[in-house]
Amino acid sequence: MRKRERHKMAYSARRVIYRPKFVDHCILKIQVRTESNLNVSEEKGLAYIQPCAAEVGKVMLESDITKLLRTTHREIIDFNVFCDILNTYKIRFSEMQCSLTLGVGRVKWRGKTISIFKKGKIKIREALNREDAMKMLQDFLRLIWGSLICEVCGQPAIYCAAGMCDKCLEENAQRELVDLEELPTGVILFNALINLSKPLSLLSETFSNILDGLRGEKISGVRVKDFERMLNRVNLLALDFMVQTPNIEQASLGFIPLGITLNLKTVFRTVDDLIKEINKNSNLLMQVDAKIKNNILEIFRKIGNLYESISQIASMKSDVQHDVKKVRGILENIRRIREEVENTPSELNKRLFKLFEDTDKIYLTGLRILNIFGVGGV
Repeated sequence: MRKRERHKMAYSARRVIYRPKFVDHCILKIQVRTESNLNVSEEKGLAYIQPCAAEVGKVMLESDITKLLRTTHREIIDFNVFCDILNTYKIRFSEMQCSLTLGVGRVKWRGKTISIFKKGKIKIREALNREDAMKMLQDFLRLIWGSLICEVCGQPAIYCAAGMCDKCLEENAQRELVDLEELPTGVILFNALINLSKPLSLLSETFSNILDGLRGEKISGVRVKDFERMLNRVNLLALDFMVQTPNIEQASLGFIPLGITLNLKTVFRTVDDLIKEINKNSNLLMQVDAKIKNNILEIFRKIGNLYESISQIASMKSDVQHDVKKVRGILENIRRIREEVENTPSELNKRLFKLFEDTDKIYLTGLRILNIFGVGGV
């Protein structure tokens, strides 16, 4: 079997995705332009390469990310996100340290030692030669891209990718369709997206449990460890794709699964709080009339369907849009019902409003995920 045929077999079906669009000065666009100039950064005084004192015959590179990106930010790296990225990728390192307190990170990767500081200074030691040092600078900047702070919104790049900064992701822009089979590393991204179905299915299962809880049954909390393990697998594959893909613009597609997993973490935190609230007030729906009760049960059924549809988004775009419209209609009804509970006892009113607020958060996060995939705005 020829190599091209084996490559196609790995997909089992033709797979395409939409490339998200971001505003011009977003870090997700700036970094693309920056990498294209890395080769001339030494001549421009943005990178310094000299013999390595500790290893004869090897070289050391020093640079500053703030100068490479031409940013005015005093601190270019969100170290919470930075350390999360290194922890996700630690299986690929021979050594790894990251200190939030000191604002310093250090890894041993591919035989080279890389040190980076919160204000953007970076050192690469034990590189074989200039080309080896510059390649490591390129790959490491891609790896930590999600932690670099955007000048447009002031948030780390991963928040831009997740649609959480409300400034960078263009919601209604016409998007380019990308065929993963045409990318040299497309199978890695394909596997990252396929692995999203596991946490999404777990989420759908959790919504079924919430329905049982709303009917008065005791329910278990979110399977946090399973969920985190699933998301870490997706993130590891997305980072592998970003590092290994030759073209920087194609590599940025790795932010699709990274942005989705960040949104899913938000959903699970909200769902976990919701389950605790429902278990604390197991007879909540017994205190409201049938109309309100049926609407609340219906909204959780539909949101569960929405997230199940998202897990099959590659082949079910139209169904996803149909579900979004249904959920939106139900939410509008729920908001109107709020007026009907104004005369209920104050404690019951407070609990119902908490329920409404949490469903809004879960629904709106679902819309953000759809927008990342390119099928939002319905």
